[in-house]
Amino acid sequence: MHFSFNKVIIDVQWALISIITSSAAHFLLRIILGKELGSEGLGIYTLAFTIYLFGMQFAAFGIGSALTKYVAEFIDNQEKIKIFVSSGMISSIVTGTLMGVFFFLLAPFIANSFFHISELETLIKIVAFSYPFIAIQKAVLGTLNGFRKMNYYATLSILYNATIVGLSLLFVLVFRMGVYGAVIGLVIPTFFFGFLSPVLIHNFINFDKSLRNKTALKVTTVFGFYVVLSSSLSFLNTQIDTVLLGFFLRPSDVGVYAIAVLLAQIITLIPSAIQRVTAPVIAKDYANGEVKKIRLMIFTTMKKTFIFSLILGVFILIFGYFFIDLILTKDYANSYIPLMILLVGYIIYAPYISVAFTFGGMGKVHIPFRISAFITILNIVFNVLLIPHFGVSGAAIASSLSLIFGFILFSIVLHMVFREELKHFTASCRNECN
Repeated sequence: MHFSFNKVIIDVQWALISIITSSAAHFLLRIILGKELGSEGLGIYTLAFTIYLFGMQFAAFGIGSALTKYVAEFIDNQEKIKIFVSSGMISSIVTGTLMGVFFFLLAPFIANSFFHISELETLIKIVAFSYPFIAIQKAVLGTLNGFRKMNYYATLSILYNATIVGLSLLFVLVFRMGVYGAVIGLVIPTFFFGFLSPVLIHNFINFDKSLRNKTALKVTTVFGFYVVLSSSLSFLNTQIDTVLLGFFLRPSDVGVYAIAVLLAQIITLIPSAIQRVTAPVIAKDYANGEVKKIRLMIFTTMKKTFIFSLILGVFILIFGYFFIDLILTKDYANSYIPLMILLVGYIIYAPYISVAFTFGGMGKVHIPFRISAFITILNIVFNVLLIPHFGVSGAAIASSLSLIFGFILFSIVLHMVFREELKHFTASCRNECN
């Protein structure tokens, strides 16, 4: 199956619409919650939302990424796709349920012993019920991404995030339920869309076939295992600053930092949209042995992403202070300095985001896991050393440094891998010619 350049452009547009809608929804929600609940209330919500996101990484267990790879790889073999999709759905239900039980039982320790915020215990337990449905939805999105049905992908994401914003604001502004209302507004749409989303791929779900095919179950689970370890470490690398701020400082400091992160992460919107499209393309081209084509696409994409991110970063740097001063309360005046620090890291890291699935698409899922493990350890050390002395700015410095080191390490390893792949490709061509 051949995909034209116009198809790529359309896919990027749909992916961008999906990501911008999602980011805009949560951006708007955080701003309103910040004004309504104050910095302390926003801080507690941010911690609950961080746990929601962290649990999401393990609940989905990387099955969505596995399905993106194998659906794209076997795009012309419908029967094989059915087996992989069905196996992925089963794995998602099991891992999501296990993760929900785990976080529900661990909620008292996380809330009372780690963060020392008793109110957080109930919020974590509410969030835990959503994990099986998160996992199902991730599997569906991964399948749609593999088929490059980005219009369906975007529509599902838009409806999901719009519902979150609508319900959260209803519970907070109308029913005056505070932080609890915001978290319930997050969880209810997860139940609803997780339950209904498999309808979009129902033609490729056959549980009887998947249960008989142990190979597909094993392949998707093993691939997902490495992906979830890598993605969870990458996620932890971008969230450990928030977690350790909650440990060392007050919820109000977490709220102040949340606004800085919210503005800095605008940099990631375009690269994340591009990555949705480069992922299945890399998987398909690598399966066809087109290593040179992948290499050219990756380095061209990274270069253009950096230029755009630099321009956008300068724009945020100039207008960020005015936005914080005009839109938010005085509680968030200290958000601008950490924002400036974070922008440096996100601008440099952005090119990596645009091609983050490179090693996964090549079947080398152990590489990003090792990179993420090293950077996460480094980030934890930076945060532990800097937060007690520099507070919120220390967290920003630690996060920015870890992002920069992550990009440098990724670039070095990427160059080494492609050098070996091209050698192998050249040797194979010589053998065939002889």
